[in-house]
Amino acid sequence: MSNPVMRILKKESDSITFGETATLSGSIKKSIGLIALTIAAAVMAARFFANTDLAVMGMGIGFIGGFILAMVTCFKPVIAEYTAPGYAVFEGMALGIISYQFEQLYFGISAIAVGITFTIMILMLVFWRTGIIKVTDRLRSAIISMTVAVAIFYIINLVVSFFGVNLLPNTGILGIGISFIIAGIASLNLLIDFDNIERSVAQGLPKYMEYFTAFGLLVTLVWLYVEILRLTAMILSMFNDN
Repeated sequence: MSNPVMRILKKESDSITFGETATLSGSIKKSIGLIALTIAAAVMAARFFANTDLAVMGMGIGFIGGFILAMVTCFKPVIAEYTAPGYAVFEGMALGIISYQFEQLYFGISAIAVGITFTIMILMLVFWRTGIIKVTDRLRSAIISMTVAVAIFYIINLVVSFFGVNLLPNTGILGIGISFIIAGIASLNLLIDFDNIERSVAQGLPKYMEYFTAFGLLVTLVWLYVEILRLTAMILSMFNDN
């Protein structure tokens, strides 16, 4: 199975590049900027919308808006400079409201989830940078296959949920186990994101690829954070029940 991001990187590398090319420092700055924008949007949403009747609508707008911009960015990387920040704002809005809801159950859980998410990111960066884990084509295929499997699982769960069936439990050992596996797969995707940034620089791809690869990293971090938030909530719930 091929990676859609890698297809885009190859397509861009096969084209003739004029003007500035992507740099490592530029990609890092874009990544930090998008993460900061997401956090800022989350804080603003939690403060002004989460405790109102607009919470559900705001969360829906955030996720739908983020999904639309994510699709646009994947099909049109050349406009990632404009769509990636928009994605960060929409996703930040949704994450802020979700985090607020979890905070009502377990005070401080969002800070714990953020800390764990960034700790995992740093660990994966160290593993990738030191060569402890090498991103080979075989590893890419394995990670992508697992990611697609999770996406299919999400879709199936969404469909059957309309019939009152939930394949993604929010409590118990089974729920914790499933969430742990999904969080692990999300963590592995960080390796591909780091490698994509390095490849875009090494291949001399256009400047806008800095935003595109930074966007890819942000998508993974958003996914990882949500799963860590769910996992932490389930663990705390289990301890509280005991």
